[in-house]
Amino acid sequence: MAMPNEKVPFIDKASGFFKWMYPGSGLERSNTISSHECKHLLDLVYHNWLLPSPSELPSGIEAKNTEFIRSARELKEVGIKFRKQEGSFGLFLGVSFEKDMIKIPRLKIDDKTESLFRNLVAYEQCSQHQHLFVTDYITLMDCLINTPEDVRILRHRGIIENRLGDDEMVCTLFNKLGINVMISDRGRFYYAQLFERVEKHCAQRRNVWLAKLWRNHFNSPWSLISFLAALTLLLLTLLQTVFTVMSYFKPDPKTGVK
Repeated sequence: MAMPNEKVPFIDKASGFFKWMYPGSGLERSNTISSHECKHLLDLVYHNWLLPSPSELPSGIEAKNTEFIRSARELKEVGIKFRKQEGSFGLFLGVSFEKDMIKIPRLKIDDKTESLFRNLVAYEQCSQHQHLFVTDYITLMDCLINTPEDVRILRHRGIIENRLGDDEMVCTLFNKLGINVMISDRGRFYYAQLFERVEKHCAQRRNVWLAKLWRNHFNSPWSLISFLAALTLLLLTLLQTVFTVMSYFKPDPKTGVK
């Protein structure tokens, strides 16, 4: 009504205006919702967050097999590493766990992040969506972040880009976002399988022992060099002992007596 002669559809102009809100702003994308389907501007923003299609949804698992994962610091202590998920800046849901590595897309956090997440979570809580994708993501980050040290770990791995300037503020942000929010049922929780695999890894004592061994004795290059030097010296001493024993039992070439 305001622009009757405008050739560009209003929904495209609105999407361009809100582009800064989308994960990986600057990525080329097309609207995932038409003007007839769009209920309001928040609905438009929500559907343009590159949410997965039904075919991309992982199958859920029963609640009794799923526990919330530990914080980033605790997971690091049992040998789990963190890495930025390359090539998936805009796919904020694309978190994966392979062997002992959790890969998470980079998230930029600034003054607008809390307001944006609160609006998206509120929209999910009031809607009839079967899957609460943004709520599930907030649940994941709330599990990983309990203290500023957890934020520091994720920030050093390039997963969090902190534009608030203080890790304590990022920690408080995620810890408060989940208050009074109804989380997904375990069978529909987007990260249910990931949580289960991480907990299975943490339950294996061998992984815990190896992580403690590496952390306590090989936490610096000099410790590793010292260990290799000591191991080399031990092997040389062992070889010298073997050759000495072999020479003692070697037969005399003249008499043939050992």
